[in-house]
Amino acid sequence: MDINKFREAIDSDEGLKSKRKILISLCVILIGLNFSGATLHEANTFIFKLKFTHHENILYLFAISILFLTLRYYGYAKSYHDQLFSFWSKRMLSDYRVFCYTPKEEDISGLLSKRIDVWPGDEPGIQSPNYKINGLFQRNLTYETTGHDEVHGEYSYQSDIELNTYTDKWGRKDYLKLLSYEARYQLEALFKYRETLDLLFPYIISFIALFSFFVRSVLVSST
Repeated sequence: MDINKFREAIDSDEGLKSKRKILISLCVILIGLNFSGATLHEANTFIFKLKFTHHENILYLFAISILFLTLRYYGYAKSYHDQLFSFWSKRMLSDYRVFCYTPKEEDISGLLSKRIDVWPGDEPGIQSPNYKINGLFQRNLTYETTGHDEVHGEYSYQSDIELNTYTDKWGRKDYLKLLSYEARYQLEALFKYRETLDLLFPYIISFIALFSFFVRSVLVSST
């Protein structure tokens, strides 16, 4: 999927848009209540009006609803997050300073060449690897390769090169340099491609809303 088709897919996803709209609306209401110290006495449900005598409990209801909707929104947005990750990580691996494969010489150069210990002639999959984040400061380089089984014969599988494992050629400084390239391309994706911020904004405002809920007493006393 190219970036234009990706944008069309997000813009036409009614489920994602509805979850985002409801989540942002609830977050704005909760933030307004917490920062202003206002209380909610009545709610118009289009059929009848409700009057709340214990407005503090309504704030808990808002907070729980926001948490639930954030998880629901993540379920709808997960595939788009994965696609965005694929976009910026492939751009990073296309940077000759990070990874460069020369077909004529069958040679790999760039920063990651210090960690790659397989020959492209034996492992063609390493000619176009993928970048993978496993956890906090855990990074892998993955590529497709083949194995042989006596029962099933030849089969394909994904081989991982752990980038947070150091060797004689690949050290901590090299790994930190790789993380600096990663941060650069993530920031570029954040500011250059509107879809990144569009997908992240509901999480940001959800965090602000829940944070304001937990520090409400401090906010009210300071106003």
